[in-house]
Amino acid sequence: MLLALLPLIGKAQHTDILQINLETALQVALSDNPMIQVADQEIKRVDYSKKEAWYGVLPSLTASGQYSKVLVSQSMSLAGMVIKMPTDFNVNTSLQLSLPLFVPALWHVIQMTTLDMQLAVERAHASKITLRNDVTKAYYGVLLAQDSYKTLQNGLALAEEVYQQAKQRFDVGLGSELDVVSAEVQMKNLQPSMLEVENGIEQVKMLLKMLMGLEITQPIEVTGNLIDYETGSGNVNTYNLSLTANTDLRQLDIQQQQLQTVLSLQRTQRMPTLVAFGNYGYAGTGNKAGLNPLTQQYSPANQSWFSQGMLAGLQLNIPLTGIFINTAKENQTKIQIKQLGMQRDYLEESLNLQARTALNNMNNAAKQAESAKNNENLALKG
Repeated sequence: MLLALLPLIGKAQHTDILQINLETALQVALSDNPMIQVADQEIKRVDYSKKEAWYGVLPSLTASGQYSKVLVSQSMSLAGMVIKMPTDFNVNTSLQLSLPLFVPALWHVIQMTTLDMQLAVERAHASKITLRNDVTKAYYGVLLAQDSYKTLQNGLALAEEVYQQAKQRFDVGLGSELDVVSAEVQMKNLQPSMLEVENGIEQVKMLLKMLMGLEITQPIEVTGNLIDYETGSGNVNTYNLSLTANTDLRQLDIQQQQLQTVLSLQRTQRMPTLVAFGNYGYAGTGNKAGLNPLTQQYSPANQSWFSQGMLAGLQLNIPLTGIFINTAKENQTKIQIKQLGMQRDYLEESLNLQARTALNNMNNAAKQAESAKNNENLALKG
C-alpha cells in the first residue's frame, strides 16, 4: 500500500504552491543557483592549489627501492679463467631528503596562488551581484505582467459594461446598431491581449524559477505589487557614480597583478638556486647454491647486505644559457600588461557612459510615472 501511494504523495508534494516574495527569491537563488555553487567550488579548488604551492617550500623525503633478477649470470676473466659471478639477484634501497634554501620561483608561485584566490573570490562576488540583479529584474517582470493582466481584466470588464449598455440602448431604440458593433469589437479586441499577457506571466515565472534553481514544473505564486516598491526609486540625482567598487574593474586589477607576478617569476629563471640534500642507501645481493669454480665444491646459498653510506651536501644551479629566450618572454608579458591597462581604461569609460545613460533613463521613467499619476488623478476626478 505504501509503494502504491508513493507516486501520489510525491505528486501532492510537487503540486504545493510556493509563495515567493523578493527576499525569498534572492535567498533561494543565492543558495541553490548552480552558477553560485560552481563559483564556490572554484574557490575551494584554488585554495587546494595554494596549499600545493606551499608544499613546495617544505622538505621532501623520497624513498625508492629496486629489485633485479639475474637471468644470465655475469662472468669475468681472472688469470686465464672465466669465472661466473654467483649473484642471483640485486636489491637497492635509498632514502633521499631535499630542502630548498634559495629558490625565488617558489615564492612567486605562492604569490600567484594568492592572487588566484583573490580573483576567484571576486568572480564569485560578481556572480552573486549579477544573479541578484537578474532575480530582481525577473521578480519585477512577474509583478509587471501580473499588474498588466489585472489592468487588462479591468479594461475588459469596462468594455463588456459598455457593450451591455450599448445593446440595451439599441434594444429600446435609443442607440444605433453601429454603437453596439463598435463596443463588441472593442471588447473582443482585448481578449487576445489577455491570452498574450497570460503566456508572458508563465514565461517570466519560468525564468525566475530557473534563476532560483527550482524545477520548471514547480508551481509558484509571486506575491506583492509594483506599488509596494514605489518609494524605492528615490531621487536618482543622488546616486553615486564612483566605480571604485566595480567588480569588473577589480578583476582587471587583480589580473594586472598576476601579470606582474608572472614577469617577476620569469626574471627568476636567471637567478641561481640553492638546495640542500641528503642521501642514504642500502643494498643487498644473493645467490643460490651452486658449484664454486675455484674449489670445485658446492656452496650454500647466501645473502649479503651492506650500507652504501650517507651523503649530505648543497646543490647550486646557475643558469648560463637561455637568457635571450627569457628576455623574449619578459617582453611578451610586458606587452600583455600594457594591453590589459588599455582594456581597463576603455572599460572604465564604458561603465561611466552606461551609468550616466542608466541615470537618464531613470529620470525619464520618474517623469513618466509622475505624468501617469497626474493622468490617473484626472481620470478619477472625471
